Amino acid sequence: MEKLIDRKLKIRYENLVKTDSLLPIKISKFYKEKVEEEINAIGVGGPLYKSVIPTKDKIDIKTSVETRDYVEENKHMPVQNVDYIIRKYGNRLVFIITDICFSHCQYCFRTYNLSKFQTSNIKKTIIEKVSTLKKYLNDNPEIKEVIFSGGDPLTIGYDNLEYALKELKNWDIRIHTRAIVYEPTIFTQKLISLLKLYNVRLVFHINHLYEICDKVQDKIKKIDKAGIRMYSQFPLLRGINDNSIVLIKLLEMMDDLHIRPLSIFIPDPISYSACFRLSFKRIIKIMDEVNFSTPSWINSTRFTMDTTIGKVRRENIIDWTSNCITFSRDNKIVKYYDLDDDIDKPTDIKTLLWKEK
Repeated sequence: MEKLIDRKLKIRYENLVKTDSLLPIKISKFYKEKVEEEINAIGVGGPLYKSVIPTKDKIDIKTSVETRDYVEENKHMPVQNVDYIIRKYGNRLVFIITDICFSHCQYCFRTYNLSKFQTSNIKKTIIEKVSTLKKYLNDNPEIKEVIFSGGDPLTIGYDNLEYALKELKNWDIRIHTRAIVYEPTIFTQKLISLLKLYNVRLVFHINHLYEICDKVQDKIKKIDKAGIRMYSQFPLLRGINDNSIVLIKLLEMMDDLHIRPLSIFIPDPISYSACFRLSFKRIIKIMDEVNFSTPSWINSTRFTMDTTIGKVRRENIIDWTSNCITFSRDNKIVKYYDLDDDIDKPTDIKTLLWKEK
């Protein structure tokens, strides 16, 4: 770890883990090797590095309006004293099946909530959670889809996942995961067959084309060969992929692998995220560069933002005064506060695409 982060910065960050509910540094061996390769090429601070290692900017850069939970998930928990069932839409819900991840993303929008969850006996917890969820689903037949989230749902192990999928076989299941880039070895033929058996939709969170190495591609091809539907959602992040060239290359690579891109997310204005956020004007500029220079199988990808009133997009803006942008959806409004001036500095393309000649 000494090679990855300055000792004084590491101590500062570890203190914030204790006092400000940040997630501790956690990196899988597989991803750590990628980060080390990047460090050897360009030093610290590249896109893969920033994904998992805290930087001085993460700690020090602040903007005027920040919150711990912009999406306000606690307002969308329909079962009393249950914090793992989140429902914002009529026909689907999010099921936080675990708080455990293969690695901790430094830009995680759920940092505050995940840091409060208590890890306990996984098998017992899964059984209790699934039982509570099934009762709620049976009482609300209009719900058709359950979205496994976390944490990373694939950390719970084969037996626990098999149990959950079997118990919930009457509903459409979608699993959101970064396991494909953090721990691709988890995708054994046995697991792939299980996912196919229960007709699971896999939604990968892949932020950068350098996360898709030969080993990752090999697993994706095996998943595709099994006939599992694959999708992608990922955030637009300064220092990681904040350039239309990077986004287009990533989207093209995923298309070649039969991964259908759904959304590129605008980061939430949460605490300790200012170093990852872009000004809204630059977001629109990048959005236009992607949309107006690519074929429909690329530019159909939506730029969207999750909020307490649901997902909103550019066309939902009803007012933009100074750094306050107001969105409207379903006769509800939500305010988004842009970055203060002079915070957003575009990342050098040579850093983002350091492998390119």
